[in-house]
Amino acid sequence: MMAMIADITPAAVASVAEQIRPYIRRTPVLTIDRAELGLAPGPLAIKLEQLQHSGSFKVRGAFANLLLRTIPPAGVVAASGGNHGAAVAFAARSVGVPAKIFVPEVSSPAKVARIRSYGADLVVGGASYHEARAASEDWAATSGALQVPAFDQKETILGAGSLGLELSEQLPASAAVLASVGGGGLLAGICAGYPGPAAIVGVEPAGAPTLTRALAAGRPVDAEVGSVAVDSLAPRQIGAQNFPVLRDRVREVLLVSDADIGCAQELLWDRLRLVAEPGGCAALAAVLSGRFTPGPDGLVTVVVSGANTTAVDFSR
Repeated sequence: MMAMIADITPAAVASVAEQIRPYIRRTPVLTIDRAELGLAPGPLAIKLEQLQHSGSFKVRGAFANLLLRTIPPAGVVAASGGNHGAAVAFAARSVGVPAKIFVPEVSSPAKVARIRSYGADLVVGGASYHEARAASEDWAATSGALQVPAFDQKETILGAGSLGLELSEQLPASAAVLASVGGGGLLAGICAGYPGPAAIVGVEPAGAPTLTRALAAGRPVDAEVGSVAVDSLAPRQIGAQNFPVLRDRVREVLLVSDADIGCAQELLWDRLRLVAEPGGCAALAAVLSGRFTPGPDGLVTVVVSGANTTAVDFSR
């Protein structure tokens, strides 16, 4: 494992970013005054990664896996709360390989529908991501398909790192960068891809404190998996390959309540007309709730990481 961890470097992120560049969007940044959201004045930048292909940052890691690893005739298989599955399905369709996706019953209808729309073979079953992952591993063992892990894989982390690299180019002077934590792939990627002295801050639901528990124990351990963001931020453990990167680089980890997440989701829509799923706006929830207190002049950047939700219904 240590050899793989040693490869998660800024140079490796830059190399992977170049290889996946033709397949992903360079998502924009919206910079506003925090007063627009009812806070004390000061600059706030929002990385709009919900505008990425498949509706979340996950497609960066999906393409990194499919382009950098050898794909067998059986194609690829992934377990997911929903976003990673949609990303792998999209990437597999783009490069012309078969994909089988396993998601738990808690996966949102929006994410299930998106996976199906990309033509993947979808299996819905099990009460949690952990059970979906076990089913996907069984399928990989019998079919020979390549497993594409949602977060605990070098290529997945490096692909997510392309987001950090973009941020370093778009907002090189950020005093702090906040991103949500589930398995830790996004945050570890930002740690590797965003150089400089900025404080890297992880935010996770109080009901799914994977990184908080791991830091307290000094290693990945089981954590609770109950949260409104259960379909994106509630694996049982932080990724083993992500943990050393996060332990060494993350300034702090904050916990936000489901109520905080819901308020952030509603305020994004009400004030900025931006749609985000609960897990996608956890980082903003830390700022809005006061769990993270920015300085009066320092630029704070939050990543809105996904928008696969039915929170806004346009069917009528």
